[in-house]
Amino acid sequence: MNPLLAQFLAEAADLLTQVDEGLLQLERDPGDPELVNEVFRAAHTFKGSSGLFDFPELTRLTHAAEDLLDAVRGGRLALDSGMTDDLLAAFDLIRGWLAHVTAHEQLPASAGADAAGLITKLRAPLGGEPAAAADATPARSGASTIDAAPDWLDQFDAEWLEETASWLVTTSATMRFVRYTPDEGCFFRAEDPLHLISQVPALAKLGLVQPAAWPPPADFDEYQCLIGFVLATRAAVGELNYLFRYVPDQIETVELDGTAIRRHLAGEAPATPVEEQMAHVAEAVAGNLELARDAYDILAAAQRSLNVDTPSGPRLAAVAHSVSAAAAALGMPVEAGEPDLESLTARVSTLLDSAPPPPEEPVAPPPPPPMAAADRGRADDPGGQVGTRILKVDQEKVDHLMELVGELNVAKNGLTFLADAAEEEFGSRVLGRRIKDQYSGLHRIAEELQAAVMDVRMLPLSVAFSRFPRLIRDLSRRLGKSVELVTEGEDTMADKDVIEALGDPLVHLVRNSLDHGIEASPADRVAAGKPAAATVTLTAVADGDAVIVEIADDGRGIDPDKVKRKAYEKGLISEEELEAMGDTDAVDLVFRPGFSTADQVSDLSGRGVGMDAVRASVEKLGGTVTMRSQLGRGTSTRLRLPLSMAVTQVMVISVAGQRFGIPVDLVVETVRVHAAEIGRVLHQEVVVLRDEVVPVVDLARALDMPWTPDPAADRAILIVSLHGQRVGLLVEQFHREVDVILKPMEGLLAYADEFSGTALLGDGLVLLVLNMKEVLNLAARAQ
Repeated sequence: MNPLLAQFLAEAADLLTQVDEGLLQLERDPGDPELVNEVFRAAHTFKGSSGLFDFPELTRLTHAAEDLLDAVRGGRLALDSGMTDDLLAAFDLIRGWLAHVTAHEQLPASAGADAAGLITKLRAPLGGEPAAAADATPARSGASTIDAAPDWLDQFDAEWLEETASWLVTTSATMRFVRYTPDEGCFFRAEDPLHLISQVPALAKLGLVQPAAWPPPADFDEYQCLIGFVLATRAAVGELNYLFRYVPDQIETVELDGTAIRRHLAGEAPATPVEEQMAHVAEAVAGNLELARDAYDILAAAQRSLNVDTPSGPRLAAVAHSVSAAAAALGMPVEAGEPDLESLTARVSTLLDSAPPPPEEPVAPPPPPPMAAADRGRADDPGGQVGTRILKVDQEKVDHLMELVGELNVAKNGLTFLADAAEEEFGSRVLGRRIKDQYSGLHRIAEELQAAVMDVRMLPLSVAFSRFPRLIRDLSRRLGKSVELVTEGEDTMADKDVIEALGDPLVHLVRNSLDHGIEASPADRVAAGKPAAATVTLTAVADGDAVIVEIADDGRGIDPDKVKRKAYEKGLISEEELEAMGDTDAVDLVFRPGFSTADQVSDLSGRGVGMDAVRASVEKLGGTVTMRSQLGRGTSTRLRLPLSMAVTQVMVISVAGQRFGIPVDLVVETVRVHAAEIGRVLHQEVVVLRDEVVPVVDLARALDMPWTPDPAADRAILIVSLHGQRVGLLVEQFHREVDVILKPMEGLLAYADEFSGTALLGDGLVLLVLNMKEVLNLAARAQ
């Protein structure tokens, strides 16, 4: 892929996120001008960057969205929910296009048709599509047909100007001339002067304007634009104004005919404003007070021309003739010879005084003087450093670095086996101790390196939370509910893999809160004594080596009796369980596969999938899910997840001569009991620990492995906790705890659900890490 395109795609995701978040905030606070500017700048930056590539449909759609945002920014339109819907839909479509570009480096074939309808909707509040380029909003520099050539016309070749003037005179046509002086910092606003110049239609001539003096090499800044452009084109003024509409203060446009160009080449002064404008005013000024004001200005200009410019004889005659005509129109006697301009001016002043003065236009303060490059570097940073020191690194490189850290851990762990071999096989305790000393130093370095790489992989939970303002807005409008989102602890950090895997479970939970938890309408909430707007709260908090994420709503809560009846009707529980089940266990039924309380199936809920998928996804991450609910008060679901999935701490045990790993998070304790202390209740072996009956599962039998424990030996039992229930695993031997890089099961073993992955130990052997939920299911089926 083109590196420039790859960079654009990487930056586009952030810009589109800014637009989405800004639009959602604007919908809540439409009067915030700074927020409007932020959204407009993000859209403008995206538009400027996209213009570097041949994506015309993308450019047109972005232009339409940007024009609408510009109208909102200028106060010409008030942003409403319908406009927000259209803007969000436009940027959603763009986001889908960019996904296609990422894979194919081009827009989808349907891009034009997909964009057409949205462009019409976006331009509808502005009055629809512009009929022609001339209808575009004019730039502030403006342009009109004049015969006064600017001084910067000298930037063009005199011979070319003469040739151009010759054919313009014969055809009575005009040529548009533009001086474009880009701002020095234009690159940092995503403006591309060369791209703008390349889009000028009917370009006839182009020239570069260099600075009067180039800075010395020591002060030269390659990121500043120091050159300008002059160009001549046969394109209409409206087309030029539309093309340069985002940089109106950087251009000057004039329209010249052949006579004006020849006057400039001959060095003659222009005839404006007296020689031509006076005749027009003299014809129309009588009886028209507004035109009398114009006459006053023009007469003042005439007097300045007579007294200061000292025009030549022909010009003086023309001025005198025009002034005489104006005087006659004002009803003043005109004598032969030069008119009395002072009395004429006084007469016009008298007429103007009889009417209220025109409103004064506010005068904008002069812009501050440009700051030197060196001063800009020191303005906000006394140390002279500009910007933040952030290095963007490809995710694959960080993942590869993590893999190398894992291999380093494996190699490091191998030293302990080597030390034992030195003592046991070669009888050298001194060598064994030296190897262990080296292991200690290497272990410290490896742990620091692992912590540093893990810190690079850590991201704030705000990355996972960022999608929910939009999701809740869309769903609440669709369901006719009023819902506010509150986020807390979004700065809590977790591993990127955890955050990425957390997205789908959170979406399920939030959708369930809006569809099931929140009352059907604001009126129902008011009738229940609640605010009309419901609240959904997303909270994240660090808890040791884990992170807790909670989704809570203040809706109607879960009715345990209704849940139990639904579960019984669907055959998920027996009649005995229905009678004996408490409220807490009833709430937990929502995680059963196939369970749903929805009376009707919709595209949001009712199919009996979702909550069981949530629990399965979280448990696959090594976490747990619990739910609490109060009828009429609301529901909260808590997810407890490990901070990282890259490195897993496991307890190594062995059974039937094979070593296995069990996540330390599930381990409660290790005990050894006499064989006689293990009893049986119905078909289940149990052991009593501290007055608590704990079921015991033979791990070898569950995994279908041949092993018979020594009848005379004590039994090694590993106590684990799963879904709040304690279970004992009968094993052969306990080993140490180790940190491992867990690899998922692949190939022919991918179907083996009883294993969550594999890891490589320091002695080169492969460790199978158990999925305790599936192991216990196997044990239950084996009984």
